[in-house]
Amino acid sequence: MAFNLDDYEPVASRLDRFLKAHPDARVITDLVHYSGDFAVFKAELWLNGEIIATGWEEEVRNSSHINKSSHLANAETGALGRALANAGLSGSDYKKRPSREEMQKVERMSPTGDGTITENSNLATEKQQNMIRAVCKSMGKVPPHNLQSFSRREASAYIDSLKAGEQPAPTYDAPEEPF
Repeated sequence: MAFNLDDYEPVASRLDRFLKAHPDARVITDLVHYSGDFAVFKAELWLNGEIIATGWEEEVRNSSHINKSSHLANAETGALGRALANAGLSGSDYKKRPSREEMQKVERMSPTGDGTITENSNLATEKQQNMIRAVCKSMGKVPPHNLQSFSRREASAYIDSLKAGEQPAPTYDAPEEPF
């Protein structure tokens, strides 16, 4: 699956539209986990004293050229982009929820470097595996023994279950799109 980056709106454009439409809005970002090499941010959008959307993002230091110096900034921007998409600001096509920055990340992380997703890239990312390890450690749990064989979908479901304080969700065999 290849994609065109021009089809995706940057986070800065989404944020500009949101703040122009809602000058009294509040945007709050929070570094909820940091281990030196691994960061998780949460972003909240507030209107009239109520949260209207949240977004989460994690980044691993040195996981890409950009993350050698900017993994915290990338995690914060990613969380904000997800919150804005969850608030309905996802560009002209509602099917293009990821921000341009997220799709650039997919492009950088894809085996071919051009955004083409192959069969082998369906495995859980290093970032997902690190997230599972970090959350398990913070909860006093042992990460699953077969973590390296998780698909991206399985890892996402497992992370969501851990964050919700539930037993990890069952695994899935269906292929997954990047977002």
